[in-house]
Amino acid sequence: MSIETSPNSKSRLAIIIYGGFSARGGGVFTHVRTVERELKRRGWRVRIITLDTLPLFLRFFPHIVEKFFNFFAMPLGFFYKGRLTRFLYRLIIREVADLYIFEDIYLSWPVDGPAVTFLHAIWSDNLQAYCLEQGVIDGLVSREAAIINQIEHRVVTVSFPYRNYLEYSHFRDNAIARSICVVELGLDIDKFPLIARPVFARSMIFCGSLEARKNLLFMLQVLELVSEVDPTATLTIIGDGPDRRSLEKVAYDRQLSVNFKGRLSNDSVIDELQRHSIYLHSSIKESFSLALLEAKLCGLTTCALSDLQVPNDFIDLGFESFDARLWARAILSVQQSTMSPKLREFSARRMVDSILDVACVENVSGV
Repeated sequence: MSIETSPNSKSRLAIIIYGGFSARGGGVFTHVRTVERELKRRGWRVRIITLDTLPLFLRFFPHIVEKFFNFFAMPLGFFYKGRLTRFLYRLIIREVADLYIFEDIYLSWPVDGPAVTFLHAIWSDNLQAYCLEQGVIDGLVSREAAIINQIEHRVVTVSFPYRNYLEYSHFRDNAIARSICVVELGLDIDKFPLIARPVFARSMIFCGSLEARKNLLFMLQVLELVSEVDPTATLTIIGDGPDRRSLEKVAYDRQLSVNFKGRLSNDSVIDELQRHSIYLHSSIKESFSLALLEAKLCGLTTCALSDLQVPNDFIDLGFESFDARLWARAILSVQQSTMSPKLREFSARRMVDSILDVACVENVSGV
């Protein structure tokens, strides 16, 4: 929990509601911290609600519920976990805020005051780790559409491509009876160099959760093919997750040059990115990808599936399929990356300006 308050303070209060533990990190929590820093820079007080905020005996209860229901009726565990977390948060929040930011549609509830709910991604679009029949997934899609339609304030997603995907592909048959706004995510741009240090070796890197959606075994296949031509090729993996142990075993068995860094602080991630030349992103699904943006801001050549729902400038080498030989050939031909000046527009300042505009909050200093 992050609280900055004083009894006599006249500054405005923002409450950010996040559905996980703060220690787990990830793209959504990076967004939470970035919003917090930018609001504080403007004189706001910010309180972040996470599972750590709950009394100790309740903190893990939502995860227990998730596992219980998923054991008997996958994927409804994710639905009930979100709704239980929402119920528990409503019990503990007593302050009246000048702005509420809900970081998940499952957590949102009616409030007296300006509010916005982020739709970073939804569970029915992130079930790649499970073998489920389409009818089962469609049932979750219907539940999520109903949740979105019931939210009383603005719902925003994080990129224009992802909004188009949701409205015209994922939620079929006009299931969404409301418009979804877009607030593109942003970073503390000043942390990134204006001119990236040139690195010409085939030094590849990835940063993210080590889980099925990231498709990391494919990344190792690409590295193996690149290494057959260039034995000096390397891959650095930043992050942790359920697939780490199996990935380490594959890398060891195939004698691949892979360096597993584990979780790093944001500043350390930026430092590490600048030591490499190619960012390898084998994810099956994305709605924005702060990792791709960070890689581009550090001057790396980015490789990813071409139809990810991310801004166009984030991907240098886009591929229509997961064909490891095609990816390897492209990587072997990479020279030096170029960076579009537009990338520096994805700033924390612009993101928070958009949040305040969507929530109809006067964009002035909170002091």
